Amino acid sequence: MKKVVSGLTASAILFGGLLPVVDSVQAEDKFSEKKATMTFDVISDIQGDLKDFAHVLQDISKDNPKSEALIVNGDITPRGYDFEYQAVQDVLDQNPHPKQVWYSIGNHEFYVPKWKNPQTLAQSTWPNGTTEEELFDNFYQFSGEEKVYHKKEIKGYPFLFLGTEKYMKYHDPKLWDEVFMSDEQLDWLKENLEHYQKQDKDKPIFIFSHHVLPDSVSGSRQNPYLNDYLNVDKLLDILKDYPQVVFFTSHTHWDLNLPDWAGKKKVDGGDKRGFTVVNTGGIETGWMSAGPNGGEKVTPDGGTFKQGLRLGVYGDDVVIQAYDYKHDKVIKELGIHKGKIEQLPPNVLADDEKNELVGATRYMEYSVAGQDNWQDFDPENPPIFTGNQVVFVRHKGEMNLEDGLPKKVTFKE
Repeated sequence: MKKVVSGLTASAILFGGLLPVVDSVQAEDKFSEKKATMTFDVISDIQGDLKDFAHVLQDISKDNPKSEALIVNGDITPRGYDFEYQAVQDVLDQNPHPKQVWYSIGNHEFYVPKWKNPQTLAQSTWPNGTTEEELFDNFYQFSGEEKVYHKKEIKGYPFLFLGTEKYMKYHDPKLWDEVFMSDEQLDWLKENLEHYQKQDKDKPIFIFSHHVLPDSVSGSRQNPYLNDYLNVDKLLDILKDYPQVVFFTSHTHWDLNLPDWAGKKKVDGGDKRGFTVVNTGGIETGWMSAGPNGGEKVTPDGGTFKQGLRLGVYGDDVVIQAYDYKHDKVIKELGIHKGKIEQLPPNVLADDEKNELVGATRYMEYSVAGQDNWQDFDPENPPIFTGNQVVFVRHKGEMNLEDGLPKKVTFKE
């Protein structure tokens, strides 16, 4: 009986051989052949889903035991009560986790004022006696930070955290979750970017902000994610000249399988390479587009959805894995080299018994060797490859992300 086999991936031409060629059956092992400088994990949007949070911590401990930091990129709690922060801390205390755990502030950290008490929603009487200062103090006491923007380092690599300095509903009754960044915070960001660029213009700079930049990644071209930042032009004017920036955004919980999960955000007048933006998925309930007319719908995994990112840093290069904790698998990978990005080949195999691709999804496309056209893969009606055939498979791109590098798969008769 013929077994499931794989072909070799196409060379990662963009990286000039700097990143290893990957046999997708053993992708993790092949990457480890080139010694990583460091590795860390990024998640977001726990929002009270503590059982899944514990599951994620266990997975990180098992599958990425050398992780040097866990970043929770906002929406740590469902509402921002002090006892909700404590519940998150209890899960951390009861489970293995990276030594460093760092946080961004999210919009859900400001939802206490919507509640008369923890059991009674009362938006009509907002803010129900809760002061803005109390909400920030709860975050500071939990995170150990003194401001919503702060800096960390691992082995000389900067981790810059941004956040709103006002919950705007307190300042304008027409507003809610919009991000306000003071000139002081923006100047701090600019000074840090200038400092690290002078040290090494190619070294990645990791920036974390809960909210979504317009026209960047999944969901950012539709409401309610079009106007998350009140002074977005000032923010983009600072970021535009730094192609080494990797900017992590959350908030939407949109599925990392989607073909616009990452991309290059280019700003007029800035570096032509743009800077990299990556969606972090989410822990509590997954979402995706409801179709061309806008709106959202729950992903097939619904409330059991839990996705995040795993990063390997190799000198000035970065490999980002979009990771599915529910199904315990890598969804896709993004390589970053000198300000350029490329989706790495997918982990697909040839089943010579059924003459079908194994591991392909509807977010991939294929081309039979000798043909110029790429066709969408339909898992409900999968193509059949009989006889000796070579097939190339790649992740689709969308918005600000190009189609990925192809995986060569060989079917044998």
